[in-house]
Amino acid sequence: MDTTQVFDFHKMFFGEEPKIFLLEIVLRTAIMYTYTVLLIRFLGKRSMGQLSTLELAIIIGFGSAVGDPMFGIDVPISHGIVVITTIALIQVVLEYFINRNKKLEIFMEGKPDCLVDNGRIKCDQLERNKLSHGDLFRFLRGKDVENLGQVKKAYFETSGLVSVIFHESKNIRAGLNILPCDDEEDCSFKEGEAVPQDGEYSCGICGNTKRFSLSEKFEQCLDCKTSKWTKSELRTSCND
Repeated sequence: MDTTQVFDFHKMFFGEEPKIFLLEIVLRTAIMYTYTVLLIRFLGKRSMGQLSTLELAIIIGFGSAVGDPMFGIDVPISHGIVVITTIALIQVVLEYFINRNKKLEIFMEGKPDCLVDNGRIKCDQLERNKLSHGDLFRFLRGKDVENLGQVKKAYFETSGLVSVIFHESKNIRAGLNILPCDDEEDCSFKEGEAVPQDGEYSCGICGNTKRFSLSEKFEQCLDCKTSKWTKSELRTSCND
């Protein structure tokens, strides 16, 4: 007969072990924490920087192996130490071979993807990496980018960060403005609408920039086949 008692708050909060076991948990936690810190120091500074696939795997592996012996009465500390030591050694061996084999490095950690090329968004790479235009623009604004005319290259790194290579000041041109519009302001123009003033306009999807005159109407973007245009912005310096 099942004698399990539901809502047994004493069991929920304190378990069925003797109260002195709480002191054992403190000791277990101190041992596992100290040993984990020493292992991380052994793995080096790179493990404390931006996470690659291997570092993420370490965190997942360490999380379970370190946590269970801290409070699990049936999990000996030595078992946890063996697990995280094995994980650390596998990491060292993998990094040794990865650093000497480019193909293995690409297979294990991937490679950077170019998201922006000379002011134009590579929409296929955005889709491949499951990024929205809003995600890209937030990354770029974090690098002090105001319009895509400033950007020579932007790469989505294997760490999940975006790195930006800027044009030299003399090569900066008008490009898609990536600053947020005011809620009340309509920043875009559609195919068939009259051009409000002479100047350069950028496709809101791919960043393709071309000059329209006052007598023209907006047309479909030849690059991405969409029809959403915004007034291009120009900065003469990346540090203005």
